[in-house]
Amino acid sequence: MMQTLLKVNNKLHQYYQNIYRKKRIECLDNILAKERITNGTVLNFEQKRKVNEIWGKYIQQISYYSFAFYLEKTKIFSPLFVPDAYHYYYIDMVLNDWDLAKYIDNKCYYPRLFEGVALPSMIGYRINGYWYDETDSIVGFDKIIEGVFYNKDCFIKKATESYGGKGVFYFRPKDNNVEDLKRVIEPIKSDIVIQKSIKQSDVLAKLSASSVNTIRVISLLRKDGSVKIYSIILRMGIGNSKVDNASSGGITCGVRDDGRLKSVAYSAKGVRFDEHPTSHVHFDEIIIPSIEDIKELVYKLHPKFPHFRLVSWDVALDVENKPVLIEANLHDGEVDFHQLNNGPLFKDDTMDILNECFESNK
Repeated sequence: MMQTLLKVNNKLHQYYQNIYRKKRIECLDNILAKERITNGTVLNFEQKRKVNEIWGKYIQQISYYSFAFYLEKTKIFSPLFVPDAYHYYYIDMVLNDWDLAKYIDNKCYYPRLFEGVALPSMIGYRINGYWYDETDSIVGFDKIIEGVFYNKDCFIKKATESYGGKGVFYFRPKDNNVEDLKRVIEPIKSDIVIQKSIKQSDVLAKLSASSVNTIRVISLLRKDGSVKIYSIILRMGIGNSKVDNASSGGITCGVRDDGRLKSVAYSAKGVRFDEHPTSHVHFDEIIIPSIEDIKELVYKLHPKFPHFRLVSWDVALDVENKPVLIEANLHDGEVDFHQLNNGPLFKDDTMDILNECFESNK
Protein backbone atom coordinates (compact mmCIF):
# COMPACT_ATOMS: atom_id res chain seq x y z
CA MET A 1 0.00 0.00 0.00
CA MET A 2 2.78 2.42 0.97
CA GLN A 3 4.72 1.66 -2.20
CA THR A 4 1.61 2.32 -4.29
CA LEU A 5 1.08 5.68 -2.59
CA LEU A 6 4.72 6.62 -3.18
CA LYS A 7 4.42 5.80 -6.87
CA VAL A 8 1.23 7.88 -7.14
CA ASN A 9 2.89 10.77 -5.32
CA ASN A 10 5.92 10.60 -7.60
CA LYS A 11 3.71 10.61 -10.69
CA LEU A 12 1.70 13.54 -9.38
CA HIS A 13 4.89 15.41 -8.54
CA GLN A 14 6.29 14.81 -12.03
CA TYR A 15 2.95 15.81 -13.59
CA TYR A 16 2.83 19.15 -11.77
CA GLN A 17 6.53 19.75 -12.40
CA ASN A 18 5.92 19.32 -16.12
CA ILE A 19 2.97 21.72 -15.99
CA TYR A 20 5.06 24.27 -14.07
CA ARG A 21 7.94 23.89 -16.53
CA LYS A 22 5.62 24.28 -19.51
CA LYS A 23 4.08 27.45 -18.04
CA ARG A 24 7.53 28.89 -17.38
CA ILE A 25 8.57 28.16 -20.97
CA GLU A 26 5.40 29.76 -22.36
CA CYS A 27 5.91 32.80 -20.12
CA LEU A 28 9.56 33.10 -21.19
CA ASP A 29 8.65 32.87 -24.88
CA ASN A 30 6.06 35.61 -24.38
CA ILE A 31 8.69 37.86 -22.80
CA LEU A 32 11.54 37.07 -25.18
CA ALA A 33 9.69 36.92 -28.48
CA LYS A 34 6.03 38.01 -28.43
CA GLU A 35 6.77 41.43 -26.94
CA ARG A 36 9.43 42.08 -29.60
CA ILE A 37 7.06 41.49 -32.52
CA THR A 38 6.18 45.04 -33.48
CA ASN A 39 4.44 44.63 -36.84
CA GLY A 40 1.98 41.93 -35.86
CA THR A 41 3.78 39.22 -37.85
CA VAL A 42 2.21 35.75 -37.58
CA LEU A 43 3.02 32.49 -39.32
CA ASN A 44 0.76 31.21 -42.08
CA PHE A 45 -0.63 27.69 -42.15
CA GLU A 46 2.23 26.24 -44.21
CA GLN A 47 4.90 27.81 -42.00
CA LYS A 48 3.22 26.44 -38.88
CA ARG A 49 3.10 23.01 -40.51
CA LYS A 50 6.86 23.11 -41.11
CA VAL A 51 7.52 24.18 -37.52
CA ASN A 52 5.34 21.32 -36.31
CA GLU A 53 7.28 18.85 -38.46
CA ILE A 54 10.47 19.73 -36.58
CA TRP A 55 9.31 20.59 -33.06
CA GLY A 56 6.10 18.56 -32.86
CA LYS A 57 8.19 15.44 -32.28
CA TYR A 58 9.28 16.84 -28.94
CA ILE A 59 6.77 19.48 -27.77
CA GLN A 60 3.02 18.97 -27.54
CA GLN A 61 1.91 22.61 -27.61
CA ILE A 62 4.21 24.74 -29.74
CA SER A 63 4.59 28.49 -29.43
CA TYR A 64 5.17 30.23 -32.76
CA TYR A 65 6.22 33.65 -31.42
CA SER A 66 9.96 33.16 -31.84
CA PHE A 67 9.64 31.98 -35.42
CA ALA A 68 7.45 35.01 -36.18
CA PHE A 69 9.96 37.30 -34.47
CA TYR A 70 12.87 36.08 -36.63
CA LEU A 71 10.70 36.23 -39.75
CA GLU A 72 9.71 39.83 -39.04
CA LYS A 73 13.20 41.08 -38.24
CA THR A 74 15.36 39.11 -40.69
CA LYS A 75 12.80 38.38 -43.45
CA ILE A 76 13.85 34.74 -43.13
CA PHE A 77 11.53 31.91 -42.17
CA SER A 78 13.03 28.66 -40.95
CA PRO A 79 11.65 25.97 -38.65
CA LEU A 80 15.26 25.35 -37.56
CA PHE A 81 15.40 28.54 -35.49
CA VAL A 82 15.71 27.63 -31.82
CA PRO A 83 13.35 29.67 -29.61
CA ASP A 84 15.14 31.11 -26.58
CA ALA A 85 12.74 29.46 -24.15
CA TYR A 86 13.21 26.03 -25.70
CA HIS A 87 16.96 26.55 -25.81
CA TYR A 88 17.28 27.33 -22.10
CA TYR A 89 14.98 24.60 -20.79
CA TYR A 90 15.47 21.76 -23.27
CA ILE A 91 18.99 22.23 -24.68
CA ASP A 92 21.25 24.33 -22.47
CA MET A 93 20.15 22.57 -19.27
CA VAL A 94 20.99 19.22 -20.86
CA LEU A 95 24.32 20.12 -22.45
CA ASN A 96 25.60 22.12 -19.46
CA ASP A 97 25.77 21.40 -15.74
CA TRP A 98 24.07 24.50 -14.34
CA ASP A 99 24.68 23.56 -10.71
CA LEU A 100 28.41 23.07 -11.27
CA ALA A 101 28.60 26.33 -13.25
CA LYS A 102 27.61 28.29 -10.14
CA TYR A 103 30.97 27.34 -8.62
CA ILE A 104 33.28 27.13 -11.62
CA ASP A 105 32.06 30.16 -13.58
CA ASN A 106 33.64 32.67 -11.19
CA LYS A 107 35.93 35.36 -12.59
CA CYS A 108 37.99 35.36 -9.38
CA TYR A 109 39.28 31.94 -10.39
CA TYR A 110 39.91 32.73 -14.06
CA PRO A 111 43.72 33.10 -13.66
CA ARG A 112 43.81 29.51 -12.35
CA LEU A 113 41.22 28.11 -14.75
CA PHE A 114 42.80 29.74 -17.79
CA GLU A 115 46.48 29.61 -16.96
CA GLY A 116 48.60 30.85 -19.85
CA VAL A 117 45.65 32.64 -21.49
CA ALA A 118 45.60 36.44 -21.81
CA LEU A 119 43.01 37.88 -19.40
CA PRO A 120 42.16 41.44 -18.27
CA SER A 121 44.77 42.55 -15.73
CA MET A 122 43.53 42.26 -12.16
CA ILE A 123 43.72 45.09 -9.62
CA GLY A 124 42.11 43.01 -6.91
CA TYR A 125 39.23 40.71 -6.11
CA ARG A 126 37.01 39.58 -3.25
CA ILE A 127 36.08 35.96 -2.52
CA ASN A 128 33.83 35.00 0.38
CA GLY A 129 34.54 38.34 2.02
CA TYR A 130 38.35 38.20 1.68
CA TRP A 131 40.13 40.79 -0.44
CA TYR A 132 43.12 39.75 -2.56
CA ASP A 133 45.53 41.87 -4.58
CA GLU A 134 46.95 41.08 -8.02
CA THR A 135 49.53 38.72 -6.43
CA ASP A 136 46.75 36.59 -4.89
CA SER A 137 47.71 37.76 -1.39
CA ILE A 138 45.04 38.55 1.20
CA VAL A 139 45.08 42.29 1.85
CA GLY A 140 43.00 44.96 3.53
CA PHE A 141 40.49 46.99 1.57
CA ASP A 142 42.80 50.01 1.85
CA LYS A 143 45.26 48.23 -0.46
CA ILE A 144 42.47 47.69 -2.99
CA ILE A 145 41.52 51.37 -2.84
CA GLU A 146 45.14 52.28 -3.43
CA GLY A 147 45.28 50.00 -6.48
CA VAL A 148 42.09 51.42 -7.95
CA PHE A 149 43.19 55.05 -7.59
CA TYR A 150 46.65 54.26 -8.98
CA ASN A 151 45.03 53.37 -12.32
CA LYS A 152 43.40 55.65 -14.86
CA ASP A 153 40.16 53.63 -14.85
CA CYS A 154 38.85 50.14 -14.18
CA PHE A 155 35.84 47.85 -14.31
CA ILE A 156 34.22 46.51 -11.16
CA LYS A 157 32.31 43.31 -11.89
CA LYS A 158 30.26 40.75 -10.06
CA ALA A 159 32.42 37.65 -10.33
CA THR A 160 29.38 35.48 -11.09
CA GLU A 161 26.21 36.00 -13.08
CA SER A 162 27.10 39.41 -14.52
CA TYR A 163 24.98 38.68 -17.58
CA GLY A 164 24.12 41.30 -20.16
CA GLY A 165 26.35 43.91 -18.60
CA LYS A 166 24.41 43.80 -15.32
CA GLY A 167 26.71 43.87 -12.34
CA VAL A 168 29.43 45.60 -14.38
CA PHE A 169 30.49 49.12 -13.33
CA TYR A 170 32.97 51.46 -14.98
CA PHE A 171 34.98 53.51 -12.45
CA ARG A 172 37.23 56.46 -13.21
CA PRO A 173 39.17 57.81 -10.19
CA LYS A 174 39.57 61.23 -11.84
CA ASP A 175 35.81 61.74 -11.62
CA ASN A 176 35.16 59.97 -8.31
CA ASN A 177 36.42 59.67 -4.75
CA VAL A 178 36.80 56.84 -2.22
CA GLU A 179 33.23 57.20 -1.00
CA ASP A 180 32.00 56.79 -4.58
CA LEU A 181 34.01 53.60 -4.87
CA LYS A 182 32.49 52.25 -1.65
CA ARG A 183 28.99 53.09 -2.90
CA VAL A 184 29.61 50.91 -5.95
CA ILE A 185 31.11 47.98 -4.05
CA GLU A 186 29.06 47.81 -0.84
CA PRO A 187 25.72 46.80 -2.45
CA ILE A 188 27.42 43.85 -4.17
CA LYS A 189 27.14 40.95 -1.74
CA SER A 190 28.66 38.33 -4.02
CA ASP A 191 32.28 37.87 -5.12
CA ILE A 192 33.85 40.78 -7.04
CA VAL A 193 36.69 41.34 -9.49
CA ILE A 194 38.28 44.73 -10.18
CA GLN A 195 40.06 44.76 -13.53
CA LYS A 196 42.12 47.28 -15.46
CA SER A 197 40.54 48.56 -18.65
CA ILE A 198 41.72 47.04 -21.90
CA LYS A 199 43.12 49.24 -24.63
CA GLN A 200 41.42 47.62 -27.58
CA SER A 201 42.31 47.05 -31.21
CA ASP A 202 42.26 50.19 -33.32
CA VAL A 203 40.16 48.31 -35.88
CA LEU A 204 37.35 47.61 -33.41
CA ALA A 205 37.65 51.06 -31.87
CA LYS A 206 36.61 52.51 -35.25
CA LEU A 207 33.10 51.23 -34.56
CA SER A 208 32.80 52.35 -30.95
CA ALA A 209 35.76 53.81 -29.09
CA SER A 210 34.02 54.19 -25.72
CA SER A 211 33.27 50.47 -25.21
CA VAL A 212 35.54 47.45 -25.46
CA ASN A 213 33.83 45.64 -28.33
CA THR A 214 33.94 41.88 -27.88
CA ILE A 215 33.64 38.88 -30.13
CA ARG A 216 31.08 36.31 -28.92
CA VAL A 217 31.75 32.75 -30.09
CA ILE A 218 29.40 29.85 -29.35
CA SER A 219 30.90 26.36 -29.58
CA LEU A 220 29.81 22.79 -28.96
CA LEU A 221 31.98 20.04 -27.53
CA ARG A 222 30.78 17.06 -29.55
CA LYS A 223 30.53 13.47 -28.38
CA ASP A 224 33.68 12.52 -30.30
CA GLY A 225 35.71 15.16 -28.42
CA SER A 226 35.95 17.63 -31.30
CA VAL A 227 34.82 21.25 -31.01
CA LYS A 228 32.51 22.90 -33.53
CA ILE A 229 31.97 26.65 -33.69
CA TYR A 230 28.40 27.44 -34.72
CA SER A 231 28.29 31.23 -34.72
CA ILE A 232 30.46 34.30 -34.21
CA ILE A 233 29.13 37.82 -33.67
CA LEU A 234 30.65 41.16 -32.71
CA ARG A 235 29.08 43.09 -29.84
CA MET A 236 29.36 46.89 -29.96
CA GLY A 237 28.46 49.74 -27.67
CA ILE A 238 26.49 52.80 -28.76
CA GLY A 239 27.10 56.42 -27.85
CA ASN A 240 29.28 56.78 -24.76
CA SER A 241 28.35 53.39 -23.31
CA LYS A 242 31.18 51.50 -21.63
CA VAL A 243 29.57 48.09 -22.21
CA ASP A 244 28.81 46.36 -25.49
CA ASN A 245 25.99 44.04 -24.43
CA ALA A 246 22.89 44.06 -26.62
CA SER A 247 20.72 43.74 -23.51
CA SER A 248 22.33 46.94 -22.20
CA GLY A 249 21.58 48.90 -25.36
CA GLY A 250 24.40 47.74 -27.62
CA ILE A 251 24.12 46.13 -31.04
CA THR A 252 25.51 42.95 -32.61
CA CYS A 253 26.72 42.03 -36.07
CA GLY A 254 27.43 38.66 -37.64
CA VAL A 255 31.02 37.72 -38.46
CA ARG A 256 31.87 35.83 -41.61
CA ASP A 257 34.35 32.96 -41.60
CA ASP A 258 37.18 35.22 -42.77
CA GLY A 259 36.49 37.81 -40.05
CA ARG A 260 34.63 40.35 -42.19
CA LEU A 261 31.49 41.74 -40.59
CA LYS A 262 28.16 41.34 -42.33
CA SER A 263 26.41 44.42 -43.66
CA VAL A 264 23.63 44.60 -41.05
CA ALA A 265 23.57 44.74 -37.24
CA TYR A 266 20.68 44.28 -34.79
CA SER A 267 19.62 45.47 -31.36
CA ALA A 268 18.21 43.04 -28.78
CA LYS A 269 14.71 43.95 -29.95
CA GLY A 270 15.59 43.18 -33.56
CA VAL A 271 15.95 46.78 -34.75
CA ARG A 272 18.09 46.78 -37.88
CA PHE A 273 21.13 49.02 -38.41
CA ASP A 274 22.85 49.47 -41.78
CA GLU A 275 25.68 51.44 -40.20
CA HIS A 276 26.90 52.05 -36.67
CA PRO A 277 24.58 54.72 -35.21
CA THR A 278 27.41 56.59 -33.44
CA SER A 279 30.49 56.24 -35.67
CA HIS A 280 28.48 55.77 -38.92
CA VAL A 281 30.97 53.13 -40.02
CA HIS A 282 29.55 50.56 -42.44
CA PHE A 283 29.91 47.20 -40.78
CA ASP A 284 31.14 45.22 -43.79
CA GLU A 285 34.09 47.60 -44.11
CA ILE A 286 35.53 46.02 -40.96
CA ILE A 287 37.54 42.81 -40.89
CA ILE A 288 38.20 41.51 -37.40
CA PRO A 289 41.96 40.95 -37.03
CA SER A 290 43.28 37.65 -35.73
CA ILE A 291 39.97 35.83 -36.28
CA GLU A 292 41.82 32.53 -36.69
CA ASP A 293 43.61 33.09 -33.37
CA ILE A 294 40.24 33.61 -31.70
CA LYS A 295 38.93 30.36 -33.17
CA GLU A 296 42.06 28.50 -32.11
CA LEU A 297 41.65 29.80 -28.56
CA VAL A 298 38.14 28.34 -28.44
CA TYR A 299 39.28 25.03 -29.95
CA LYS A 300 42.03 24.84 -27.33
CA LEU A 301 39.96 25.78 -24.27
CA HIS A 302 36.62 24.08 -24.75
CA PRO A 303 37.80 20.45 -24.29
CA LYS A 304 39.04 21.45 -20.81
CA PHE A 305 35.41 21.89 -19.70
CA PRO A 306 33.58 18.64 -20.53
CA HIS A 307 30.72 19.38 -18.10
CA PHE A 308 29.85 22.37 -20.29
CA ARG A 309 29.31 21.24 -23.83
CA LEU A 310 27.76 24.45 -25.18
CA VAL A 311 29.84 27.49 -24.21
CA SER A 312 29.64 31.15 -25.19
CA TRP A 313 33.07 32.80 -25.20
CA ASP A 314 33.63 36.56 -25.00
CA VAL A 315 36.96 37.64 -26.46
CA ALA A 316 38.43 41.12 -26.88
CA LEU A 317 41.39 42.15 -29.02
CA ASP A 318 44.10 44.25 -27.41
CA VAL A 319 45.97 47.07 -29.12
CA GLU A 320 48.28 44.51 -30.73
CA ASN A 321 45.26 42.55 -32.04
CA LYS A 322 45.91 39.65 -29.67
CA PRO A 323 42.91 37.81 -28.15
CA VAL A 324 42.05 38.52 -24.50
CA LEU A 325 39.50 36.22 -22.87
CA ILE A 326 36.89 38.33 -21.10
CA GLU A 327 34.43 35.65 -20.08
CA ALA A 328 33.42 32.04 -20.61
CA ASN A 329 29.67 31.68 -20.24
CA LEU A 330 29.41 28.07 -19.12
CA HIS A 331 25.63 28.07 -19.14
CA ASP A 332 22.66 30.22 -20.04
CA GLY A 333 24.33 31.74 -23.09
CA GLU A 334 22.07 33.88 -25.27
CA VAL A 335 21.20 32.65 -28.75
CA ASP A 336 18.84 35.30 -30.10
CA PHE A 337 21.52 37.67 -31.36
CA HIS A 338 23.35 34.76 -33.00
CA GLN A 339 20.21 33.84 -34.90
CA LEU A 340 19.29 37.41 -35.82
CA ASN A 341 22.69 37.79 -37.44
CA ASN A 342 23.63 34.32 -38.63
CA GLY A 343 20.40 32.36 -39.06
CA PRO A 344 19.35 29.14 -37.28
CA LEU A 345 21.91 28.35 -34.59
CA PHE A 346 22.66 24.69 -35.26
CA LYS A 347 21.79 24.71 -38.96
CA ASP A 348 22.08 21.19 -40.46
CA ASP A 349 22.92 19.71 -37.05
CA THR A 350 19.64 20.87 -35.49
CA MET A 351 17.85 17.52 -35.60
CA ASP A 352 20.82 15.59 -34.20
CA ILE A 353 21.11 18.02 -31.27
CA LEU A 354 17.37 18.03 -30.60
CA ASN A 355 17.27 14.23 -30.66
CA GLU A 356 20.11 14.03 -28.15
CA CYS A 357 18.74 16.68 -25.80
CA PHE A 358 15.11 15.55 -25.79
CA GLU A 359 16.15 11.93 -25.35
CA SER A 360 18.02 13.04 -22.22
CA ASN A 361 14.94 14.96 -21.04
CA LYS A 362 12.80 11.82 -20.93
